[in-house]
Amino acid sequence: MTRPVMASLARRPAAWLLLALTALAPIGGCNCNATRSVTPIILPPLSAVVVTPATDTLRVGDIVQFTAVAYDTLAQPVAGAGFAWSSGNTAVFTVNSTGRVTAVSEGVDTLFAQTGGRTGIAIVFVFRDTGWVTQTSTTGRNLNGVFFLPDGQSGWAVGSGGVIVHTSDAGAHWSTQVSNTSNNLNGVWFTNATDGWAVGSLGTVLRTIDAGATWVRLTVSSSDNLMDVCFADADTGFAVGSSGAVLRTIDGVAWQKTSITGTVLQSVSFAGPRNGWIVGDGGKIFGTTDSGIGWTLVQPAITTTNLNAVWRRSAESAWAVGDQGVAPLTTGTSAAYGWTLGSAGAVYTLEGVCFPDPMIGYAVGASGAGAILRTDDGGSTWQAQAAHASRTLNDVYFVDALRGWAVGDGGIIVHTSLGGGQ
Repeated sequence: MTRPVMASLARRPAAWLLLALTALAPIGGCNCNATRSVTPIILPPLSAVVVTPATDTLRVGDIVQFTAVAYDTLAQPVAGAGFAWSSGNTAVFTVNSTGRVTAVSEGVDTLFAQTGGRTGIAIVFVFRDTGWVTQTSTTGRNLNGVFFLPDGQSGWAVGSGGVIVHTSDAGAHWSTQVSNTSNNLNGVWFTNATDGWAVGSLGTVLRTIDAGATWVRLTVSSSDNLMDVCFADADTGFAVGSSGAVLRTIDGVAWQKTSITGTVLQSVSFAGPRNGWIVGDGGKIFGTTDSGIGWTLVQPAITTTNLNAVWRRSAESAWAVGDQGVAPLTTGTSAAYGWTLGSAGAVYTLEGVCFPDPMIGYAVGASGAGAILRTDDGGSTWQAQAAHASRTLNDVYFVDALRGWAVGDGGIIVHTSLGGGQ
């Protein structure tokens, strides 16, 4: 209020009193719940809502302010627009009414800002720590296989004596599930959030349809030691093991066995429903392009060294690892694929491999202590990372190029949320 007006009111005390009484009148009225009406902001038709920053990486506990701008159909910013903010997963991060985000736990999810029938988004990635970090597995038994769902939150690891451990928070906490077997378990695979399989010694095939709350042993016509399991799609799966055993299912329940060699088959991997690879002792590599109905031995052999793990990303791209650091990879096209012999270093015995990206891959094993290697050029060269594991690592699984877990002897579980970087 300007001074002339204030002076005018001061000269007219009666008028000032009348204004004061008028302002207080609603207090003495009958409707005590009445609120002052607010004229809503009428937004023009909008073309978009843009959230800034569009992506961000936060450590657990970080607080960051996001902003949003609404644009009309002429691509001009609209003043006065209010936004309804929400988190795609409040277990990963929360957001208040002004767009201030608080990182809660590891994961990746979407931040939403909505107004006028339009929604803007940003991707928020939350990590716990840099490098490889040890997680408490709740078991001292050897862990031989690990698998995570794409959300990077739910995962399972299996091992000796029938042990199965599970996490629903990216490994911050692991708990034991009842496997109903004392046989060693070597591989685990899930096709969705509830349906999973674990395989192991003496023809053990376990199945769950409730995320591992209950595991049931299936009857299979095999007593072979099964070393690995992989599903090509929701229904078609494969398990491989000793004496060249290959078990195949098309419904997840009934498994049929064939034998394609006399040696131990260590690992199987599919890219889509038709294209798969199997590797094993003596450098054996078998391929299929017809959903495992037939398997063809790669000849001539590119190595006679044991191959312990294989990962296939596409019809053309696959990698294997084994003893003495052998690290063969495919070349060519799906119609004329071949393998070439690579090496990650003869000092390493490699037990597991995973390629979350066509160029970025990880291999684990041992060289005295536990070893983790990373490649950024599609497997041509490999660099050692600090594994922080005193014993052999037996398997590795990544949900993207940054977030991965490796498991090993003595119940070791190590995890990275930044691609193993320091």
